[in-house]
Amino acid sequence: MPNLANLDRNAHQKLRVNDARALSVFSNLNMCPVVPNEIARLVIEYPIAFAKNGDSGQYICVAVFGLDIGQNLYFRDGNWTSFTVPLNVGRQPFYVGVTENPAGDAGAKNLITCIDLENPGVSESDGEPLFDASGVESPYLRHKLAQLNELVDADERARDFTEKVASLGLIHAIQLDIKVAGSEPRKVGGLHSIDEKKLRELDAATLADLNSRGYLHAMYAMLSSLGHLSILARRSIAAAGSAST
Repeated sequence: MPNLANLDRNAHQKLRVNDARALSVFSNLNMCPVVPNEIARLVIEYPIAFAKNGDSGQYICVAVFGLDIGQNLYFRDGNWTSFTVPLNVGRQPFYVGVTENPAGDAGAKNLITCIDLENPGVSESDGEPLFDASGVESPYLRHKLAQLNELVDADERARDFTEKVASLGLIHAIQLDIKVAGSEPRKVGGLHSIDEKKLRELDAATLADLNSRGYLHAMYAMLSSLGHLSILARRSIAAAGSAST
């Protein structure tokens, strides 16, 4: 469980972060949420799909790291192996906390930066410093804070994206038959994607609206990214083979 503390330049001046170890908290997670503005760069390396929350029934846009629960095929030998990482991975070990609204301002949110003190990459002996000797934020910390800010700014847009696509009936369950030479065929389920047939049938006004929001490009990018699932299947089989030898 994360042990979140308000980031403080005095209390945490000596802290450092080893990035490789910090990202290891995702080593046994097979997906993470993503926001629309990062889809275009992530589809180069990851399948991007929708996962459905079993409790709320709401859809979440996710980057898929593995075909099985607990499997991350992008984290090997203690390192993240892909060129790009989702914002929710890269901002580790930092989080955004929300405190009570200031008195008299019922609609305001008071956001604070938190650090997970239990993250394996956090120590006083190894990694990038968070502050210099005078308490000034390091370039490393400023980079992490920029990633957090991007996530905060995109949070509402991410919800609007999934809600808009779902309201148009464009999300459907997918089941892929993965066939890799030398291995038994397998079916991959539990994910959802864009119904391309319904997308093509939308009227011009709706398509124009989606395009003006930047959602049309994101949806077609998601569809093109599904080819990475076959790559993950081959990597999964290779990983299982090396583990059994």
